[in-house]
Amino acid sequence: MSSQILPAETDFSPVGSPPESHSSSRSQVCSHITLPSLSSTQLSYPCTLPLEFHRHIFEELLSEDGLLILSRGLGLRRIICALLKIYSDKESLVILLNANGHELNFIKEELAECGVKKPGLRVVNNETNSKERSELYVSGGILSITSRILIIDLLQKRIPTYLITGILVMHAERVNETSTEAFILRIFKEENKEGFIKAFSDSPESFISSGLSPLQTALQLLQLRKVFLYPRFHVMIRDCLEQRKADVTELYQPLSPSMDEIQQAITECIEACLSEIKKGNGNWLNVDDLSVENSFFRSFDVLIKQQLEPVWHRVSSKTKLIVNDLTTLRKLLEYLVSYDCVSFNSFLETIITSQTPTSALSQQQQSPWLSLDAGNTIFSVAKRRVFVRTSTTIPTDNTQKNSYPTSKLPPGIQPVLEELPKWNLLAEILQEIESDITSHATETSRTSSEGEDLSHLNNTILIMMENERECSQLREYLSTMHIAERQGLDKGSIMLGRLLKNYFKWKSGMSKVSKNLFNENGKERSKEVNSNSERDEPPKRGTFQRGQQPPNKRRRIRGGSNTAASVVPMRKSKAKLLEEEAQEIANFINSNQTILPEVSTAVTFSTNTSSNDSSSTFCYDDEFDVEAFSTYFGLLDLRDLIIIRPISGEEDDRVLQSIKPKYIIIYHPDQAFVRRVEVYRTLYPNLPCKVFFMMYENSIEEQKYLSVIRKEKDAFEKLIREKSIMAIPLGRPLRVINNQYESLNINTRIAGGRITQQIKEPKIIIDVREFRSSLPSLLHQSGIEILPCTLTIGDYILSPNICVERKSISDLIGSFNSGRLYTQCEAMSIHYKQPILLIEFDRNQSFTLQSINEFRPDIGMNDISSKLVLLTITFPRLKIIWSSNPIATVEIFQDLKKLEEEPDLETAQMIGLDDGEIDDSLITNNAIESDYNLIPQEFLRSLPGVTSKNYKYIMSKVENLKELSQLSKNELQNMIGNDNGNKLFEFFNRDVKEEK
Repeated sequence: MSSQILPAETDFSPVGSPPESHSSSRSQVCSHITLPSLSSTQLSYPCTLPLEFHRHIFEELLSEDGLLILSRGLGLRRIICALLKIYSDKESLVILLNANGHELNFIKEELAECGVKKPGLRVVNNETNSKERSELYVSGGILSITSRILIIDLLQKRIPTYLITGILVMHAERVNETSTEAFILRIFKEENKEGFIKAFSDSPESFISSGLSPLQTALQLLQLRKVFLYPRFHVMIRDCLEQRKADVTELYQPLSPSMDEIQQAITECIEACLSEIKKGNGNWLNVDDLSVENSFFRSFDVLIKQQLEPVWHRVSSKTKLIVNDLTTLRKLLEYLVSYDCVSFNSFLETIITSQTPTSALSQQQQSPWLSLDAGNTIFSVAKRRVFVRTSTTIPTDNTQKNSYPTSKLPPGIQPVLEELPKWNLLAEILQEIESDITSHATETSRTSSEGEDLSHLNNTILIMMENERECSQLREYLSTMHIAERQGLDKGSIMLGRLLKNYFKWKSGMSKVSKNLFNENGKERSKEVNSNSERDEPPKRGTFQRGQQPPNKRRRIRGGSNTAASVVPMRKSKAKLLEEEAQEIANFINSNQTILPEVSTAVTFSTNTSSNDSSSTFCYDDEFDVEAFSTYFGLLDLRDLIIIRPISGEEDDRVLQSIKPKYIIIYHPDQAFVRRVEVYRTLYPNLPCKVFFMMYENSIEEQKYLSVIRKEKDAFEKLIREKSIMAIPLGRPLRVINNQYESLNINTRIAGGRITQQIKEPKIIIDVREFRSSLPSLLHQSGIEILPCTLTIGDYILSPNICVERKSISDLIGSFNSGRLYTQCEAMSIHYKQPILLIEFDRNQSFTLQSINEFRPDIGMNDISSKLVLLTITFPRLKIIWSSNPIATVEIFQDLKKLEEEPDLETAQMIGLDDGEIDDSLITNNAIESDYNLIPQEFLRSLPGVTSKNYKYIMSKVENLKELSQLSKNELQNMIGNDNGNKLFEFFNRDVKEEK
């Protein structure tokens, strides 16, 4: 959940349901449907498959199961919607996997436009209880189900596999050997040989990333034997899209001198980081992949970490830090061409603030690239783009008309406010379009007077940006540039001036936040250093050196002393200057509150931003005022609009067809959207369309765009080559049934072991929360029957005597810090004879608890090893098992189950419940259902003052996190006690800006 934003209104209420035997009414649904014949009438809908290559792909998929890999931007979802339309009959049950919320909304709208009757596509998620799901399964149709809910329903026999006609898998590149989707497909094919499976992907690069035969492996995981490859250079696609080429104007805008200087400096920092990684880790890394060009992509970060994870314990802390720095430097390259100068400089200053000594970082934890000359260039030039001190000579620029007035700024500040070069280029394009519209106005009116209907024509301008942030930025720029020009200022002066004001406010508050957040950590750090000064090693002397030298080798130390001595003072002075500058700005703002007013959160309709008149602010009343609404709102003519939108993938197809723009400006180069424009021009050859393609010349933006095209082409060529030589064996068993249990229980004293009792398939009871991991899938693949349910105690029940609590390394540390592990071990020791704590490592990571570089001569009480020792002393019967990966865990479980009885599902569910909770209705309706809404529960349990003993009581008293955060201090104390209530109240009501 580290990367997810949890809505405050997320309910704690349970939404799932327990396992139950399927009723006899389900047998009324036929287990298999005869595929409808393909006729021309089914393909006559223009909203489904209007293009020839779409129809050809559709016919292939309808006649045979397979994996479709299509180039991005060529209408993959159209083909999926056409297949779903065929199977929308209630006599069939088709399941759609791996579709996100935006894709589901798109598919629903597409199916509705194609004439699919209600209910159409229905979504099954954590808000759908078990009774509703059972009714949906019986009613048939097409369902989109989350993978975790579907696998639990399959294992609990809530949805018998014979009911399923087929499964459509989107984003097939995400399916791997440990994924839940592979688990689902394996169970489906085991129990339903006649059902179909069709998989789709528009990411060919993902199928060549790893392994000797990645495409063959992917097909085996998807339970398929055929692949359909359709790149952009396919003959059918090329002939179809090149029938009518669009009128494209390519515009290459040079970077400003300061932006080019920053770009070169960032590239130098990346080269230095890559060089340092190669020096000490050349034996573990593929050096050919470590290029500056590859570092421009997000997949590069994952690639390096994947190669280093098996030896992560042997990697130095400096290398780990540099690997993370590559992500930061890549973001800087992206933000340079997309962020305005003020926002870009603010982002850089947050990096400096996070690296200062006030943040309780040791010198070894500070990023080495900050001390390079190129790093200093990045920060100095970025600030010079925003403002300079009056003592500094301002670089002259003929394009600058007049800068922002200095009367409203702190003394000694001369604003520069450099605009992005693309802004002015875009303004020129819009001016050219306006002239073009004016020149055609006379001709259009003359044609209309002759009786020809031109109502379908429009002058809509569509501007496509990279993200919503750029869209809002550009909207403000275009809305204020004419006002600025009338005042004799640069076009972006009004917008950048507002951002500069906000920057100074942010800067003054940043010093308070930095002190309040980091001072306590700094004090704790100093205490720790003082207490451990005798045992700790001396700090490292440099950043980009070959490593820390032994104290007895004086010559090697002496060689790097000058560099090391110059790094720390330079970094301290940079941080000190920022702190002094922030304090000056804070003092100025405190003494001039009226000059820099706070930005109002109300909706204002006055162009005068400095006005404090209450009449300029629109207030929301309870009653709807028609006159006030008509004053400020009205209908827009779609034929004369400038629409600014972020690139949104497949949704852009619908946008193009709905608004039918006459002018398309591709502000951010995107390979997929260019192809969508090609498809749009082929669909509507009679509609005029002019395309403007903007790109920074000799920039990272241009290099990334060309690299994406080349990488996709190379990926398809490799896939075509592998397809021609791969061989998938026939009749390969989907699961390996292990017969070792039978051989171990043979009694050789009775007829020499020839008379044996019938051995049943081994069983393991698994808590439903564990299905987010790969272990249940691997256990099932090894021949063990999986029984999912909600367990109050433990994660895995191997036998009536053996209970296992599984912890990853991150979970282990978090459970120790929260005290939850102690409670879990205590409960296992009470109810089971053999409690086990399983510490499981990731299969791609090193099998070590602590890095070699983190070992110290003395072990403190807060070390994880000390806590484990105390845990075993407290619970003598507790056994700790170390597992290197989930595959090893399967073998461990198999050994532990030897000569053990099989666990009982009902008994395992009741263990740990209070007397009042041991009720059939509670178990069937609440206990298991609550596990389908676990994210808010986990977030709640991570809050201070919330323990494993009071979190259920809190959920029974409040509806969601928002309601909990709004409770008073007395209400919280009455609910969970004085101490815990005080901790939780302080957490919700802390304001770091107001702390002293």
